[in-house]
Amino acid sequence: MPAQNLPEERREKIPEIVNALYREGWCVQDGFLPERLFGELRTEAGGAWHGGSFQKAGVGRGGDYGVRPAIRGDSISWLDPGDCTPAQGLFFTELEKLQREINRQLFLGLFDFESHFAVFTPGSFYQRHFDQFRGIGLRTVTCILYLNEAWQSTDQGALRMYHDPANPEAHVDILPEGNRLVCFLSARFEHEVLAARRERMSLTTWFRVRNPKAPF
Repeated sequence: MPAQNLPEERREKIPEIVNALYREGWCVQDGFLPERLFGELRTEAGGAWHGGSFQKAGVGRGGDYGVRPAIRGDSISWLDPGDCTPAQGLFFTELEKLQREINRQLFLGLFDFESHFAVFTPGSFYQRHFDQFRGIGLRTVTCILYLNEAWQSTDQGALRMYHDPANPEAHVDILPEGNRLVCFLSARFEHEVLAARRERMSLTTWFRVRNPKAPF
């Protein structure tokens, strides 16, 4: 499916996302990708997971980096835009469109992105955190595409977004339903991943800048 042939309603989701980032700093967009592309990515992520291509995720940087399951319990597999499958290439094309629209409207100066598949096994979680490393403000916009099939509220595993900086405990819980995209300003919103009762899979992307500055 060539990227230029994506249905118009798919392309229109990108301005909606950018407008929500401007108004609220975060958004939830269901049905982000065509179902066929979403299904291919979900299948590829599952194949990589069961094929042993993931590694335990850590926290910290440099000498402070380490795998600490009491803080973060997921496993990840990084994606390479220069060496990717056709489905991943189409996904990266959509990310590039989103990046251009964010830069056009919000002037954030995004210049690249990094992406990985992530899997949380039942019972694993990720404690409350920001996506920007302390003192290193390269990550500017976080986008999480959920790759789960037929997710139910009883499966739990919500993304808990602390969405009101003026009220640090105010939050909203977002279920990781398949083909749901969550976007937010990486430096503004703390969030955590609550434990799920089944395997929980996602594709996370961070848009980055060369010269960090305070978000609007």
